[in-house]
Amino acid sequence: MSDTNHVSHWIELVKHGDSIAANRIWQHYFDRLVRAVRQRLQGQNRVVSDEEDIVLSVFDSFYAAAEQGRFPDLSDRDDLW
Repeated sequence: MSDTNHVSHWIELVKHGDSIAANRIWQHYFDRLVRAVRQRLQGQNRVVSDEEDIVLSVFDSFYAAAEQGRFPDLSDRDDLW
């Protein structure tokens, strides 16, 4: 199964509350998201939170919304990223 197919499969499983699939998405995207947020925050004062805190919040919001069916058109990695 290609990487694209893995992510698409994980997305569908997350929509049904699968915590293992959520963990796989986490492992697949966490470092990439941290780098993206770090780049965006470069030069800003981050006393209250850092890039990892922000990514944790993003993942938490994503999983909750996916389980609630708030992403009916989300089906693959292109939609996700």
